[in-house]
Amino acid sequence: MSEEAKAVQEVAKTTDTAIRAVEKMGKFIANVAGVPIATAVGIFEDKLSYMRWENQLNLIDKANEKLAERGLCSPTRVLPLQFTVPLVEAASLEDDDYLQDLWATVLVNAADETVDVQHRRAFISILEDMTSLDVKILKVIGAATRNPAYQLNVLSPGFYQGYLPERAAELDDFDNEVPTPKKEVRIAVGNLQRLNVLSISQSVDGVLDPNHVRITALGKELLRLCSDRHNESEIG
Repeated sequence: MSEEAKAVQEVAKTTDTAIRAVEKMGKFIANVAGVPIATAVGIFEDKLSYMRWENQLNLIDKANEKLAERGLCSPTRVLPLQFTVPLVEAASLEDDDYLQDLWATVLVNAADETVDVQHRRAFISILEDMTSLDVKILKVIGAATRNPAYQLNVLSPGFYQGYLPERAAELDDFDNEVPTPKKEVRIAVGNLQRLNVLSISQSVDGVLDPNHVRITALGKELLRLCSDRHNESEIG
């Protein structure tokens, strides 16, 4: 089978799956709302289309504002479609204000030729899998890593999870009572480890310490893409 035929076949499979999903959702809404299936499907599709359209407009508005803050009236770098399209699609499905602003920052940094970033599709998929808490934890660790007072070496335990997301600190930088890591923080850190932007610290003898984490090289590069230029202290 030729590559063109395979591509057509894959598109057909994707389209068929999408149609079945819409029909399933339409049937459910029809039963709940007591309206015909055709009406329910139309409501669902119209609402989804409107939400994505509205989020795309918000993305462009925020991006233009950020460009203006940099003294730019338009992007100064042409982006590859394989990076831009997934970015806009991901942003169009986001309804969290914090993450919407983050996507706008990513778009502007990518389109600003003065910002040294890599246009990797992997960054888009990683951000899609992150919540606002995940992003805040990564940023606070990145900022602490960049602090001249922090010395990363084999003896450093990394950052204790119990202080996150308010601050990133080593365990010896303790208060009167050492806080236990919150459940939501442990889950967020676990996800960031899965995405390989954070790693569990190791002791000198190679024993893993699940209570302490460090930012990875991938995490640092991701922060470079999603950090405001005026706040580059977020980048580790």
